[in-house]
Amino acid sequence: MKYLKSRIAAGTPTYGVWMHIASASIAEATVHAGFPLVLIDNEHGPASLETTLGMMRAIEAAGGEVIIRVPSSDPIYLKRILELGPSGLLVPQIDSAEEAAATVEACRYPPHGRRGFARAIRAARYGQRPDYVREAHGELTLMLQVETRAALDNLEAIAAVEGIDVLFIGPYDLSGAVGQLGETGGAEVLEAIARIESVARDKGLALGTVPRATADANQLFEMGYSLVMGTSDVAALMAGLQAEAEVIPQAARSLGPAGAG
Repeated sequence: MKYLKSRIAAGTPTYGVWMHIASASIAEATVHAGFPLVLIDNEHGPASLETTLGMMRAIEAAGGEVIIRVPSSDPIYLKRILELGPSGLLVPQIDSAEEAAATVEACRYPPHGRRGFARAIRAARYGQRPDYVREAHGELTLMLQVETRAALDNLEAIAAVEGIDVLFIGPYDLSGAVGQLGETGGAEVLEAIARIESVARDKGLALGTVPRATADANQLFEMGYSLVMGTSDVAALMAGLQAEAEVIPQAARSLGPAGAG
C-alpha cells in the first residue's frame, strides 16, 4: 500500500531524503536509517531509467516509497517513469496553466488524459492488476514546482488546474527568478514564497518545499507545509566525511612520502 497520497491529503507532516547519487545501495540504506520516503532526482542526478528502477526496487524492498523528480514535463518521459510505479512525481519548471494541464493529462489514462496504455508494466504488476488503469491517477501524488518568473505571473491559473496535489516551492531557482540567486532569505524571495503559500491555501493545495535560510524542516511543518524534502545522500556523505576529517590529522590523511608532514 502507498501512504504518500493519503498523508498529503490529510496534511500530515512528511519528510523525505533526496537521492543524487545513482546508487541502489545508498537508497536502500537510507530507508533502513529511518527515512522511508526517498526522492530520486532525475533532473540533476545521473540515474538512467534502468538505474532508477533498481533504486526503486531497493527502496520498496526495504519498506519505503519513491518520489521521482523528472527532468521536465516531457510526456514521453512521464509515461515511461509512471510505468515503473512511483508513489509521486515532482515536475520542475512549470510556467503556465497550459503546461500544468498538459502534465496532468500525460499522467492520466483516457478519458481523463492521454497517457499511453500498456498492460504488462511494473506499475500494474506486469498485467496482474486489472484495476490499475482505473485507479492509477488516484494513487499518484503529482507535485508541480513553482520556481520561475513565468510561474509567478501565472500562479493563480496554475493552481486552479484540476489534478495537482502539491505546489512545490523551489526557493533556490525562485531566488534566481527574482534577481537574488542563492539568497533564499532575501526580501523579494520571501515575498514570492508568501504569495505562493497564500494561493496554494486558497486553492486547497498542499505545500511542499526544501529547507531554506529562514526556515528549517520543523519550522516549515509548523508553517503548514505537508512535505519537506530535506537532506540528500550527497549532503549526508559530505557531512560525515568532513566530520571525520576534523578529528584525523592532515598528515595521517596525506598520501605524501612516508614521514612527511
